[in-house]
Amino acid sequence: MNQLIIFGAAYFDLIKLIDAINKEKPTWEIIGFLDDTKSLQGEVFRGYKVLGGREKISQFVEKKNIFFFNNVCGHWTRSKQVADLLDSYGCQIPNLIHPAIDMNYVEIGRGCLLPEGCVIGGGARIGNFVTVRLQSLISHDVQVEDHVFIGPGVTIGSEAVLKKGCFIGAGATVMLNRTVGIASTVGAGAVVTKDVADQVTVAGVPAKEVRRKE
Repeated sequence: MNQLIIFGAAYFDLIKLIDAINKEKPTWEIIGFLDDTKSLQGEVFRGYKVLGGREKISQFVEKKNIFFFNNVCGHWTRSKQVADLLDSYGCQIPNLIHPAIDMNYVEIGRGCLLPEGCVIGGGARIGNFVTVRLQSLISHDVQVEDHVFIGPGVTIGSEAVLKKGCFIGAGATVMLNRTVGIASTVGAGAVVTKDVADQVTVAGVPAKEVRRKE
């Protein structure tokens, strides 16, 4: 099996996803976590040891270990920083996709997380380092750019566009043909019926702008 290092101490859903992948076909042996949180280093977390922080990356690259970045909080700037860091070391970064998800006619980059219960429509295009949480629907011909975070129970209508680094909160709906702008946030449970500008937060039903980033 491939030896996997997870950057960022993981929630249980990620461990369960890897277990499901291995049940279908033995693929990943989790070696442990790397995390820059000093209080976690040396501890056992979710059953696996936190082996250190980013200073250990080169050591595991030399051992041909494969890396996965766990973007728990959906911070797109952190996602990009860690992705760039891992790339600078030449790390191999796979996708982790639940075996029950039909990926036929779907384009996908690398470093993406697609757990149990997700549905991805044909013609969808998913970029790099995209995190999707449980039970979310991405309809046909949707475009999801790099470093997007999609919370649990989200519905993305057909031909919608999620621009780089946007965050879609739990249970939100983006209607068909709508665009969510770069680094924008859609609040939990919101329904997006109009295009969302770059770097704003929208909330409510229908979704309205409540904050604009400086």
